[in-house]
Amino acid sequence: MLLERRRADRDRRHDGRVSAVFAVRNLIGSSLQLGQAEDIAPTGITLRRPRDVPVLPQTPLTLLFDLPGAGARIRVGGLVVTDRRSGPFRRTGVQFTDISSESAALLAEFCARRVASPRGMTMNPR
Repeated sequence: MLLERRRADRDRRHDGRVSAVFAVRNLIGSSLQLGQAEDIAPTGITLRRPRDVPVLPQTPLTLLFDLPGAGARIRVGGLVVTDRRSGPFRRTGVQFTDISSESAALLAEFCARRVASPRGMTMNPR
């Protein structure tokens, strides 16, 4: 996968993201870290992670999280696309590479509900 670095993240992204805040466990090799979802789509997620733990692009990882309202634990494999400091945290973009059809359906339903929500949740075009 070639990464076009001259364009902003939002311009490289091929899917719309919805804002979401929930805990995410990141398993990189044998190291377990806790993070927080910032936004999510059926094909990827942006995480807030500890500032002092950088991760190189193309690093494989496993994410574990309970999707709010879905009542199911989701486990997905992914690749780090971007990782940079952002204030007191790191902002890490992850593209899903290994996701079950059941988890993909739950994510698609979650995102569709957030876009259509009357509470003002809107799509994040980043």
